[in-house]
Amino acid sequence: MLPMSFNPENFGLKRDYLYEILATTYSITDDETAIKPNVSCMGIRLIEGNKLQITPFYTTSTYKNLKANSIIIINFVDDIYLYALAALKDPNPPIILSDFPSKYYSFKYLEPLAMDIPYIKKAWGILICKVLQEFQKTKTDDLGEIFIPIFKLDVIFTEKIQESYKLFNRAENLALETIILATRLKFAKEQQNQRLFFKLHEKMRDHMNNIGRFGRNERVLKAIELVRNYISKLID
Repeated sequence: MLPMSFNPENFGLKRDYLYEILATTYSITDDETAIKPNVSCMGIRLIEGNKLQITPFYTTSTYKNLKANSIIIINFVDDIYLYALAALKDPNPPIILSDFPSKYYSFKYLEPLAMDIPYIKKAWGILICKVLQEFQKTKTDDLGEIFIPIFKLDVIFTEKIQESYKLFNRAENLALETIILATRLKFAKEQQNQRLFFKLHEKMRDHMNNIGRFGRNERVLKAIELVRNYISKLID
């Protein structure tokens, strides 16, 4: 049964703050016999009316899957390594994985949709959402002026799998920022923006050098190893 209402406070969400989560969407195989999950790092905002807002780029699988199926799963995850796995996928393995490992997925049958919905099994909580509205805005930053889609989401199912009071420490926060910068580094290379590429690369190097000063966190070190491999492929 679907919950009567969504209480953002149960998931630590406050209005108009940006939260980094892992978003799961799916596509249907050509023979319509199975679903193919996709996971990506995504920023979400809680907006008026307890709705959520996300802004995937047009070229991403997240955007394409949302257009096709209108369903997205918000996974609250406190393992920084999974963010690296989700963000730094590459079509040319084995240095970087070409897809998020299937061992991290689980499925929940949602009766109103009459199907199994993929989510991250290590998530401490999930929100299953349906697209209410799509619109577009112009964004200007170091990458220039671009048009990005905005999806307004309605939460149709919630589950608190376990309590989580964990806050990212300094090393984990720096690792997350480095992961996000790595995705921008790829975009800078695709745009042949050499100035921005070197600027981002230098900032990432500073972050990675500082991470070692904040403790020997195994999951952070594994995440940074993925980042280093990702950078090496971009530089080759």
